[in-house]
Amino acid sequence: MPPGAKHPAAGVMVLARTLQDLGHDPGPLLHRCGLPANLAGTGQTVLVEREIAFIRAALELSGRPDLGLLAGRGHRFPVFGFWGLALAASPTLASAIRVGLQYVDLTHTFLRWSFQRDRGDAELVMRASVPLGELETFFVERDAMAAATLLEDLTGQRGGLSEAVFAYPAPAWADRYAATFGCPVSFRRDRHALRLGSARLDEPLPGGDPVTAAAAEAQCRRLLETLSPAGGLAMRLRRFILGHPGRLPTQDEAARHLGLSRRSLRRRLAEEGTGYRALVDEVRFGLVAGYLENTALPLDEIAARTGFSDAANLSHAFVRWTGETPGRWRSGRNGGGGA
Repeated sequence: MPPGAKHPAAGVMVLARTLQDLGHDPGPLLHRCGLPANLAGTGQTVLVEREIAFIRAALELSGRPDLGLLAGRGHRFPVFGFWGLALAASPTLASAIRVGLQYVDLTHTFLRWSFQRDRGDAELVMRASVPLGELETFFVERDAMAAATLLEDLTGQRGGLSEAVFAYPAPAWADRYAATFGCPVSFRRDRHALRLGSARLDEPLPGGDPVTAAAAEAQCRRLLETLSPAGGLAMRLRRFILGHPGRLPTQDEAARHLGLSRRSLRRRLAEEGTGYRALVDEVRFGLVAGYLENTALPLDEIAARTGFSDAANLSHAFVRWTGETPGRWRSGRNGGGGA
């Protein structure tokens, strides 16, 4: 993270509550780390270096190496403000995942998330966006548990995951993983990922409300546009691309906007675990899927609004992203009505 980078205060707030639940007073730790005692406001931010100092101190005070798992269970929708509302009101699990990844920079995660789907299984993959050292296990445990908790709240069902896999060796408290995640768990894999059956992705969610979801997503878009430029490079680039939805900026234009050479842009994005094309696809998919799910606009109009030359090119890209045509995607989510 660059100097001066900030995160939403929600992560510190939830961890402070977790310490309280364990019988510890977080007040002195917050003060020692230069953090305010009152972190109730969803709009508050904290310096990342102070957040990390608080996490280290909390691990030491609690004596609980599984503190990440415990804190993850405290991440319910209200913690995340409009981002959480957009997920909670999504009509399907697939749309909730799309919105979550599109606006993940509104959360306090230290990980870079991606989504992979095939005919059998789908998985949320977690990678460190910056070197996390000995805290990587804490961050992966916390965020993976938070994702599993949100999945449980979205579907109203326990045990929605088919498997959880982690790249690090099994920790001393590995026996708590299966019970906590409610699924088989394995370690020493090539990635951190949460897996679930693809068939579940398109089932209607009990709390789905397309009108509320569209309004919350619009607010997420506005919030993302106002983020401090002290954020990570991928965050700044994503915001730049979102600011030009009808005309895709070239990589050279993006590099100039960010004050970098094309080579430096490519190198620094690689250090954050992503690339220019991947971010472009992520943003465009989010925009296209949002139009398909929440409007009746014809495909050629959506293409014009999202930087495609025509509907055919949009359709080709959409099949590459999802394995489905835009028309099938739309009809599967709103019962028909377009494209």
